[in-house]
This record gives sequence, structure tokens and C-alpha cells, in this order.
Amino acid sequence: PPVDPTAPVAPGALPPDLLASLLADGDDELVAWTLRNAIDARGRAHAYDELLSGAMRLIGERWVAGEWGIAEEHLASQTAVRALDAVRPAATPELRVAPLAVLTGVAGEHHMIGLVCLGHLLAEGGWNVANLGPDMPADEVARFVAEQEADLVAITAALDDRLPGVEATVQAVRQAARLAGRNVRIVLGGRLGSRPGIAGTLGLDWAGGTLSSVE
Repeated sequence: PPVDPTAPVAPGALPPDLLASLLADGDDELVAWTLRNAIDARGRAHAYDELLSGAMRLIGERWVAGEWGIAEEHLASQTAVRALDAVRPAATPELRVAPLAVLTGVAGEHHMIGLVCLGHLLAEGGWNVANLGPDMPADEVARFVAEQEADLVAITAALDDRLPGVEATVQAVRQAARLAGRNVRIVLGGRLGSRPGIAGTLGLDWAGGTLSSVE
């Protein structure tokens, strides 16, 4: 049915399975409207953690189960990116001189929607954000971090076989930061970031799997 874009949505009124269907249909305008109302009602971290993440998880499950094909999964991801661009925080001149956060997926990591969501949260908190996207070589991340004098590096990784890439990126960034005489915080998100004790094992400043847990 037609939707009034000025009408508010009650918190929790839209379940993730309905948003998953909108994403798979490619309806980025309605997805953006839904996310915007969820952000207004519960905050950006909750909207992304509960609603969007839940919808993307359902899409993955339906693809694995054979209910949806690769086409629907790819369309949903592209729709999510377009919708997120529509609800991103407004840029302000102050952000150009704010502390710099570099966001990246390790080599072999192809998930990037979480990076976009984190970038929004950091920008809303006053950070200047450089999102390098997925599948970045460790040495390139380290070079960029050193040259741009970054203050924070946020890495995402989903699967266990990405662990060597995470280790390589952390080591490269730490070495580049030492040579530059800078103190750079390194954090890990994504499914791998939820593993208990991984922050201490890899020498990270923080690790977690949800935006609402970001310190």
C-alpha cells in the first residue's frame, strides 16, 4: 500500500523480515524512509544493529536455504548501500579538522555495509571518517594511516579464515604508527570481533560485534 513519508513509525513497528523483503525488492526509497524513522525513534546504533542487521541476516539465511537466489542477495546489499547513503549524517565543516577514523575490511573480506554503518555513527559523534571499503591489503592500510595521521583504525572481518588478514593489518598499522611517532587506536568489528578474548589475543584496543557496544 502507499506510504505517507511524513508519517512517523512507532518504535519496533517494523520487523526485520519486512525490511528484508523491501531490500530484496530493491525499494531503496522505502528502506531509507524506514531507517530514518527508526533512527529518529531509537537512535542510529539501535536502528542499524537491530533492524538493518536483522534484515541482512535473514537475507543471508534465505539465500543459504535456497529460498532466494544470488540476485536477490546482491540486490538487497546494493539497496542497503543506497538507502544508507540517503540517511547518512549531514556533513559539517568542523569534521574536516576532526580526528580521523580509517575504516577498512581486511584482505579477502567482502562485507562492507557494517563499515558504512560505523562510519555514520562516528561521523555523528564528531569524527572525520575515511572509509577504504573491503578487501584492503595490510600494507596499503598502514601507508594510508601513517600519511593521513589517523587517530583510529576500525577493521571488519566476518569469518575465521580472515584472522591472518586481521593480524597482518594490526601489525602493519602498529609498525607504521611507531615509525610516525603516533598513537593509533585499533578496533575490530564484524562477526570475528564478537569472539571472546580476541582483543587481548591480537593486541587490539577494542573488539565487538554491535554498534551499540562501541566505546
